[in-house]
Amino acid sequence: MQVKKTQALNKLRKLTQRTRVVKGGTSASKTVSILCILINDAITNRGKEISVVAESVPALRRGALKDFIGILQGLNRYKESQFNRTTLKYTFTNGSYIEFFSTDQPDKLRGSRRTDLFINECSNVSFSAFSELSIRTSEVVWLDYNPTHLFWVDKEVIGQQDVDYITLTYKDNDALSTTIIKEIEKAKEKAQT
Repeated sequence: MQVKKTQALNKLRKLTQRTRVVKGGTSASKTVSILCILINDAITNRGKEISVVAESVPALRRGALKDFIGILQGLNRYKESQFNRTTLKYTFTNGSYIEFFSTDQPDKLRGSRRTDLFINECSNVSFSAFSELSIRTSEVVWLDYNPTHLFWVDKEVIGQQDVDYITLTYKDNDALSTTIIKEIEKAKEKAQT
């Protein structure tokens, strides 16, 4: 994966609140941009304990974990010896780590604490799972999702004092190929007719 700075990444870097909600459609660069920020934080700060969570391990493998490995490979920083494939935990040379697990593992929800949390596609995760994880997070909580329907993030999170909320679109992703842009715009036109 070729890693490029995008408008999406620049916009997300400006968020300052503890909870950062990122809504966006297909190819908006939500997940990749958040992962780039988390990777940079882990590399530049000792002692970062970052959890990336999704509804299931297969969802993680198809999405955030695949993107994470692709980003590190694209930056020529991936080292297989630092990735424990059994626990899905990547440990950086400074001791910081990024771990991947699913909300269908209840012991992980009530278990360890962390500095930072990223719930990928949070619309597929229950509010109680979010609460359990958030309570055990000392610093930043990232939530991303596609806007398909209203759910707990709209009712319980957005509008709170310590929450940033941003919407991204494919136009914020400067790294998109013209082929993908044309397909997205074709789909938008069909949806309007």
